[in-house]
Amino acid sequence: MSLATDPRYISFGAACPSGELFAQDRVRRAVSRAAQRHRASLCRYPIGPGHELLRRAVARHALGLGCQLDARDILVTNGCQEAISLCLRAVTQPGDVVALESPTSFGFLEILESMHLRALEIPTHPRTGLSLDALQLAFDTQPVKAVLAVPTLSNPLGASMPLAERRRLAQMVAERGIPLIEDVLYNDLAEQDDRRRAVKAFDTGGHVMICGSFSKTVAPGIRLGWVEAGRWSAQVRRLKAVHSGGHTELLELAMADLLTQPGHGSAYRQLRTTIAARVDEARGLIAESFPRGTRVTDPAGGFILWIELPGGLDSTALFEACLAERICIAPGTMFSATGRYRHCIRLGVGGRWDEPHRAALRRIGEIARTMAERSAG
Repeated sequence: MSLATDPRYISFGAACPSGELFAQDRVRRAVSRAAQRHRASLCRYPIGPGHELLRRAVARHALGLGCQLDARDILVTNGCQEAISLCLRAVTQPGDVVALESPTSFGFLEILESMHLRALEIPTHPRTGLSLDALQLAFDTQPVKAVLAVPTLSNPLGASMPLAERRRLAQMVAERGIPLIEDVLYNDLAEQDDRRRAVKAFDTGGHVMICGSFSKTVAPGIRLGWVEAGRWSAQVRRLKAVHSGGHTELLELAMADLLTQPGHGSAYRQLRTTIAARVDEARGLIAESFPRGTRVTDPAGGFILWIELPGGLDSTALFEACLAERICIAPGTMFSATGRYRHCIRLGVGGRWDEPHRAALRRIGEIARTMAERSAG
């Protein structure tokens, strides 16, 4: 993660979008307007769930996810990661079992480790996502206290669950009374409308705790997220007050402005188009440069690619060889607590994208090809 911002390195290791993908002038103008119109907010101590204008804007935004949320139940957070952490704190105790996708975000694993929770990894298909049959077996045989899932464009696979599976998942957690913490961070990057529909849209009993942010789609530098925690909303709100309190009201007002501007929807469409073209080009470079037998995902949106290397190639060795040439990738072992996926890597192509980065991607393939030839010889 630190190398992602180090100019001496070319990094594909972080799932972070670069500023060039966003309308920077539009963001600056929103922040400037907020500062001019609400100067007094800089001298007020921020207390409470977040500015009402932002919570209303989030509720309107959630309609695009198929969710009818009451703005009064929405809590503003310091990004999506804090929202997830708060939800886990509200519904688990140290030693509890949390079911999640496999492979999964290494950020999730770090959160679970810091809270002394146990990760139960559920098989996940690269296209259709979390195996609900395997999750049902886990419910029947393990003391699962919560499910943490990314049904749309999961990280690192880029999988998206079919609509019927989302409905079934909502029913499964409701029947067991198990909270589902749903991360919708990437939903707005999905190319298909039905894949943007959250599991929360099928939640009738408040068992889905939906967590989101705009750091991948609107303004990465405005670190604001949100959560609607269903039947655990009161607990999450109390935990938020204890652990981090309020936020900079000025930034909340700027984000509310950005979310309610007339061109907001077209900005999303342009972002999806730009990213899709980049991912297609990256997949082409991988096909040309990597060893024969390499397999790469074809996600329906987002800027993350999961690559399966042939012949049992060691992704950690590849990581170290690339790092020696100041190129950073993410080895597959980071995405599981089990030691699996040693033959896989994740590449994020949401950062800078220019000829040096294209050349670096080809070079990763050349190094992998050399390693494959040596192991075969």
